[in-house]
Amino acid sequence: MENVETTYDIMEQLQEMFGHKSAQASFEDTKKYVNCRMAPGQHAHDHLIKMTNYFQEAELHGAIVDEKTQVGIILNSLAPNFLTFTTYYFLNKLDYGMTQLLNEL
Repeated sequence: MENVETTYDIMEQLQEMFGHKSAQASFEDTKKYVNCRMAPGQHAHDHLIKMTNYFQEAELHGAIVDEKTQVGIILNSLAPNFLTFTTYYFLNKLDYGMTQLLNEL
């Protein structure tokens, strides 16, 4: 590593040498967002940020979850006081992206 000039290059070389997608890590990250439920009284924005972080962690370990599926998982994880919103969403066959979902909630 003595000949490597930047920290980025060092990280790239280390990733090539030791980095590999762990099936166990992917499973653990996936389990986080599948089992996550919005806490009573928690702000919707905070819950969406938490879920987005879980999706990103899972993607870093090789899981692939498209945006439509992410929105569905988030809607199913919302607190019971959002039941009217989720029912309206599914009955009207809405198709929000993550940004629009955040704005609507």
